[in-house]
Amino acid sequence: MITAYQTFEELTATATAYMTSQGYSFKMIDHYQQRWQHVAKYMTERGIKEYAPDVGTQYLIDTIGETDTKDLPRSKRTCIRIVSSLSDFYVSGCFRKRKLYTPPEELTGEIGLAIAQYIIDFKQINGYARNTVQSHKLYLSRFLEYLNKSNIRSFASFKPEVMIDFAGSLTGYSATTRHFIILKTNRFLRYLHEQGVLPADYSTVTPKDKYVRQPKLPSYYSPEEISRLLKSIDRSNANGKRDYAMILLAVRLGLRRSDVINMKFDNIDWEHERIIFNQQKTKVPIELPLFPDIGNAIIDYLKYGRPQSDLPCVFLRLIPPYDHMNENALHGALQKYLRLSGIKYDERKHGPHALRHSLASNLLKQHVALPVISGVLGHARTESTIDYLRIDIESLRKCALEIPLKRKEASHDL
Repeated sequence: MITAYQTFEELTATATAYMTSQGYSFKMIDHYQQRWQHVAKYMTERGIKEYAPDVGTQYLIDTIGETDTKDLPRSKRTCIRIVSSLSDFYVSGCFRKRKLYTPPEELTGEIGLAIAQYIIDFKQINGYARNTVQSHKLYLSRFLEYLNKSNIRSFASFKPEVMIDFAGSLTGYSATTRHFIILKTNRFLRYLHEQGVLPADYSTVTPKDKYVRQPKLPSYYSPEEISRLLKSIDRSNANGKRDYAMILLAVRLGLRRSDVINMKFDNIDWEHERIIFNQQKTKVPIELPLFPDIGNAIIDYLKYGRPQSDLPCVFLRLIPPYDHMNENALHGALQKYLRLSGIKYDERKHGPHALRHSLASNLLKQHVALPVISGVLGHARTESTIDYLRIDIESLRKCALEIPLKRKEASHDL
């Protein structure tokens, strides 16, 4: 359960007490406290009075930059861990246990270069987003890692039975991860056969994966909770004006975090009261209404909160340098206002996507048709929207069939 901390000193003092109770050494605690003092100085220099995860994120960006973690020296990786631990404690009251990161295998050698070429062809043919392409690279790097450990470094030594052993080596992964590793690897094997690299389609040898996707129940916030959330935002300052406009876009239009953060002035058609943009995730264009409350919130931010800047992005950082916001900032801001509003979300997701889920769920309760909701959310397929039906309990009750009473057996007098 989240605790309201009056000051940064109170937050770090409570976190220190937690570390002591967990058996951290005095040397380790002192090391953490020194880094937290640097964060306190950073906040003071920028006039930030209250800590939140987005402050920690921005501190790390300004201090370390956005270099890939695996390329950083140990001291900077430790800095990330210490600041991230404080953000974890702010949200959950404990330090999250972190798994050791295993970097993906470098795509070198004959097989590695074939994977690299496959990824290039895959992106060009399908036009998938960067994140989708990166996921293919990550999953296939696990396959390459196994081949290298098995001393299979060329297609000449690649035999069909390798796939049986490879599938058996994935027992340490979750069912979902194992499924996607096998799925992406089989696609790669079919590609190799189509290109004439392999004499047959070796994916047919891979043991069948019995994975069945179990959709997670979307997190939902009621209209009353959404109202409390919006009222908790102090709009008398620049930070509140910006956060209110961003969160309102997620609440009223169901915009994804990336689409809010990357919104540009060209996306807003004031004359025709609409917002037009290509979705960051799907690259599919979408047109949504610019409701009066959204337009007024954006104007209020632009006139009295946005720093002077020639950048095309609507929403900017409010501390120097006044440039493009990090996507994690919206997540941190939402957590802050959920806490201030007193909304309990221990068992629910509490990121911007939860607001998107809530919009869909509340529209369903108003009996809005699924195709209309799909259009609002920018779903390419109506099937993507069906998951929200599972939290519309009242509508599900209407679909329930009566269970006939068990007929009593006829009694016989003896």
